[in-house]
Amino acid sequence: MKTTLGNLSLDRKLTGSYRRLFSHLGLLILAVVILSAAIVVYFDRQHVETLSRKLISRTAEKVMAQLAAFLETEDSNLRIAVEQLQTASGLEGLPQPDLFYQLSPFLNHHQNASGILLTALDSDGAYYGILKPDPEASAFIVRVSKGTMREQGQAKLERWKDGELLETWSRRDDFEPRKRPLYETPLEAEENDIVASGPYLFHTSNKPGITISTRWRQRNTGQRYILAIDIVLSNIARFTQTLRPTPNGIAFVFTPDLRLVGLPALERFNDDRAAEAALLEPLTASAFPLLHTGVSAWEELGRTRQSFTFKVDGQTWWAGFEWIEGHPHHAGFLTGVLVPETDFLGTLPLQRNFALAAAVGPGLMLALILILFTMRKMRHEVRQAVSYGGQKLGPFELSYKIGHGGNGTVYRANHALLKRPTAIKVMLPQFARHESAKKRFISEVQLTSNLTHPNTVAIFDFGETPEGTLYYAMEHLNGANLEELVGICGPQSAARVVHILQQVCGSLGEAHRKGLIHRDIKPANIMLCERGGLYDVVKVLDFGLVQDRRQVGPHSNEADDIVGTPFYLAPELIAKASAFSPQSDLYALGAVAYYLLTGRNVFEGANTVEICAMHLHDEPVAPSQHTNRHIPPDLETVVMTCLAKQPADRPQNAEAMFARLSACRDNGAWDQERARKWWSENRGNLPVEGREQTHPPLSNTHRLVFTDTRQGRI
Repeated sequence: MKTTLGNLSLDRKLTGSYRRLFSHLGLLILAVVILSAAIVVYFDRQHVETLSRKLISRTAEKVMAQLAAFLETEDSNLRIAVEQLQTASGLEGLPQPDLFYQLSPFLNHHQNASGILLTALDSDGAYYGILKPDPEASAFIVRVSKGTMREQGQAKLERWKDGELLETWSRRDDFEPRKRPLYETPLEAEENDIVASGPYLFHTSNKPGITISTRWRQRNTGQRYILAIDIVLSNIARFTQTLRPTPNGIAFVFTPDLRLVGLPALERFNDDRAAEAALLEPLTASAFPLLHTGVSAWEELGRTRQSFTFKVDGQTWWAGFEWIEGHPHHAGFLTGVLVPETDFLGTLPLQRNFALAAAVGPGLMLALILILFTMRKMRHEVRQAVSYGGQKLGPFELSYKIGHGGNGTVYRANHALLKRPTAIKVMLPQFARHESAKKRFISEVQLTSNLTHPNTVAIFDFGETPEGTLYYAMEHLNGANLEELVGICGPQSAARVVHILQQVCGSLGEAHRKGLIHRDIKPANIMLCERGGLYDVVKVLDFGLVQDRRQVGPHSNEADDIVGTPFYLAPELIAKASAFSPQSDLYALGAVAYYLLTGRNVFEGANTVEICAMHLHDEPVAPSQHTNRHIPPDLETVVMTCLAKQPADRPQNAEAMFARLSACRDNGAWDQERARKWWSENRGNLPVEGREQTHPPLSNTHRLVFTDTRQGRI
């Protein structure tokens, strides 16, 4: 009995201790919850203010950056036009068709510009202007008034389409360039400075826009000119209409005198007529109550650069305004960002704060456990994703990393049973969760696996890891790509170049017959190796950008993006990304031949835009002028024909190019005996397998979604 009572007493004591402990813990948790709730409620407002300032600042910076890039593109366009006119004779003596052919390209490929005008300062207001009424069509109206016609108040007009003069007529001319912003603005600036006018209505189209112009002097005559480009405001408004900082927020651009030039993303402006009618309208007009209220509050605060709030119909809005600075063009514009407070976390129901507070106590411990567990798991996944070396992918055992590309890493591997050396391309982990990237990777495998030409890399197998990472197995190659070959041994002999090009033509010929365009032919994607006792066997690699011409529709995003390597891009692909064809691959192959013969690219520029502009406008220098080595005229002719600006002037297919190469004097001069001797003497200089190359590549593949840049500079 005593023992039983003692046990009960002990149980009661322990039970009391537990109760006190749980009571204290309960009180502590209750205190933490109350304190957390108070903290959350207090800092919620602070959080909203911080979010609003950062969001408004980021949006304003984005608008400023887009507008700066927009105008700087036209700067480059104007400078290139002036440089081209430097080599021409005076305005009075220059044949008008020559002027048209020199100036119209700056409108033909650039939808931002609606007109271009050239006028002589030391004349009676003579001018030559080109208008593009429809930004989508290649039709132009030329307006000329000079000499006797100018004295009689007459102007000659011409209608051009697709580079041909269709009709000419004369009419009364009331246009006086010397009284227009295009003339007055550059007179106030230094010579060769590019300046922009304020927004105004264009004389001919009556559309609102701005004019960028420059005053310059022709070097060979000393004659002074003004060259101006008109830009309609609807092009500036285009990017603000698509910009929403939050689901209900808006951004807009306006002038210091509060006139609208960049329209906000409001449904009323989806109609083109309504949008055009709103441009240059005062922000204080009753038609824009939200903008009017926000701008009025900003004016009352002395045009502050700090974010602030205002109310419209009982709803609180956050607002921020920034001057667009740092360039003479941009100083005349401001950007405004308006965001409703309901788009931020601070206006969610108050119960959300208490729910968060109630979860803080136990949530802290759970969060710590989850953080440690997640970090461990992430560390394992990252380690697994970064290097698969020593692991198995299907039947393949990976050994070490031997290279990498734009969307995957390549490993040296062996088949577990066959023990055959294999190259495994594993998709990069950052792309594994993106369906579009996985589709491109799968397309690369499927399209390449259907190619059986001996000069095309062979695909053996395809699979997916448990983590969802795609990979495929291909034949393992020992050798060097052409970029490494030239980097190690310099320019190659004409006989060897013919030997290499013929094999590439064989690979491309099969692909083209199946409707496939490689789109990234370059030295780094052409491998020179030894196969089955044969030397200088070519393998065409990396069909990651290959495009099936039969599957590209008019709305394909892939067809709209410029992809490839700038040094080897055909002109038609720069002008229109969907213009890929067998001839565009042959242009790139001609550029590869140029590189093999000279050790340099066809065009060398400071940046991508400059290189692409050269492909579009500059004639290539013959390879023989860049080297002291003898280049046979027949081979040089084949290379220069491949580099023709127009696809129709190039070989029409890979078979035709193969035939031209076969007709060269050096065809067959590079035989297996010479190849074997070269490999014997130079094998030690070739890249060592098992050591990933660390030198920077001479050419990188880009997905060049620089449509605006292309419109501005090229």
